[in-house]
Amino acid sequence: MTLRSKTLLAVLFGSVLSFRLWAAADGGEPSTWQMRSLVPRSDPRVRISGGWFVLGSGDGELARAKALCGGSSKAAEVCDPKQFAAERPARRSFVRAFGIDREEVSNQSYRSCVRAGACVPPRDPDVEPPANFPVVQLTFAEARTYCRFVGGDLPTEAQWEYAAHGSSERSFPWGQVWNPQLATAAKPDAGLSPVDANPDGKSFFGLLNMAGNVWEFVLDAYRAPYDAALPAVDPVALPAETAGIRGGEHVLRGGSFRSPPHMLRARYRAPIRDDEARSDVGLRCAYAAR
Repeated sequence: MTLRSKTLLAVLFGSVLSFRLWAAADGGEPSTWQMRSLVPRSDPRVRISGGWFVLGSGDGELARAKALCGGSSKAAEVCDPKQFAAERPARRSFVRAFGIDREEVSNQSYRSCVRAGACVPPRDPDVEPPANFPVVQLTFAEARTYCRFVGGDLPTEAQWEYAAHGSSERSFPWGQVWNPQLATAAKPDAGLSPVDANPDGKSFFGLLNMAGNVWEFVLDAYRAPYDAALPAVDPVALPAETAGIRGGEHVLRGGSFRSPPHMLRARYRAPIRDDEARSDVGLRCAYAAR
């Protein structure tokens, strides 16, 4: 065997060994599907490879949603079937490659923007919030200012949903079945969790807390049902201000620590007023693909 062949074999063996070690540290080798976006766990941003997926809910997903909703302890209060009309019509969509935060934006990260004079502080909490908890009490515009400060923007609704379930039919980021151990949700008395909590509930692409903890702002204006004029490639619903009319509402995704299970689904949509800031609403940012 030539020296060149031996060197090539050594490099190949080292690559395989490194992958095995990475897989062992992460709890097992990823499937072929998961390998599409293999990234080091320490990377704060995840690169999402582009692809086709179904945006919104078909009949099967809506049936699961209604079953979850009907099983709620407060079913009469929260299980209005009309709420699911916002997830219609399901449509085949394509998103180009992009980057997105692995975790929700923390108080510590947001404070760097405040110290730089680019962001306003969140509404005054009763106590200083923990550094590793998600930042809350921001309006849509304030959340977007932070994302622009760090070189990105809020994710579009299509980007967020694709990052949550990929091209699968999963109801939740981790799979098809609701599991209260995998998310900070339906626990209003317990409150928020750190941004790196619930690692076993990570999404298809390895993102944390895509279900529960805090609702997350996305870029799209809220329209229900989906706008039939949305393009198939990189769809985004622009606010009505572009037409000289005040928009008023944007979309929230992911549910929060206060939300019942059916609102934790990757396809559930909720509105928030542009001037509203809440203690259960935060954000994560998206970026141009690297």
